[in-house]
Amino acid sequence: MTPGDMTPDGAATDGSAPGARPPRPSRNGALSRRFARWAVALSPRRKWAIFGSWFAFDAVVALAPPVYWVAGDPAFQGGIPLSFLYFLAIGAHVSAGVIALYCVEAARGEID
Repeated sequence: MTPGDMTPDGAATDGSAPGARPPRPSRNGALSRRFARWAVALSPRRKWAIFGSWFAFDAVVALAPPVYWVAGDPAFQGGIPLSFLYFLAIGAHVSAGVIALYCVEAARGEID
């Protein structure tokens, strides 16, 4: 039995208060429901196209030396070299893509 299960007379089997409901998931807002509907409605081909292009863009921008050389100008923004900001931005974009893909696959039930 799981926490919050009730016996036929209404008493909880796990020692919690009678009539207590099991805890609800914390992510049940309208945005997460809309996201889940969108993620489930994605065809495999469209999912591959969206995230394939996202990660291809990440690979080109992260690995293309001319982009780094342009950002490697010794100019500073707020006391931080642009090349450092470049690597922070690329890392954030790659991380956002991985997290977004994980959320889509979790909503579709594709995570083992």
